[in-house]
Amino acid sequence: MIVVFAFVVGIVALPYIFFILFGSSNTKKIHAKFKEEASKNDLSLAQSETWNGRQIAIDTIKNVLLYGRIVQDKLIFEYIDLAQISQVNIFEDSKTKRIDGKVITTLENLALTFTPQGNGTPVTLNFYDSLFDASQNFELKRATQWKNTIAQQLHIKSAHHVAA
Repeated sequence: MIVVFAFVVGIVALPYIFFILFGSSNTKKIHAKFKEEASKNDLSLAQSETWNGRQIAIDTIKNVLLYGRIVQDKLIFEYIDLAQISQVNIFEDSKTKRIDGKVITTLENLALTFTPQGNGTPVTLNFYDSLFDASQNFELKRATQWKNTIAQQLHIKSAHHVAA
């Protein structure tokens, strides 16, 4: 009986253990290429986060945000010079649907939108898209934390700029 129990627990638990120990190969690839890209551009990343085929990081010294995500099996990078940004906001697109007589609100798209100083075009960094992402993984919390981090960086740099 104990042998059967141990066998069943092993079959159920081993995939989770392997996933935790070895991680997702996609995540490892993103992280390695992201570090390589940051190194090529002489960025010193103070804070970084990887999730669902995306990674975001900030260099607080050079005041640059680096964002990368997988699009059609290619890793695409975007750089944002925070010195050129006046504010950052969360863009949240939700839809309300009626399913089995109940009204349910679902998150369709979540992004950070950067408003440039002057007349530039706003930049949007996608955190979640229901068409491409299988499930949500605390994206709203993540977007809020990054918005606050970036807003704090914008405030610090503008205070230094005014003092100088």
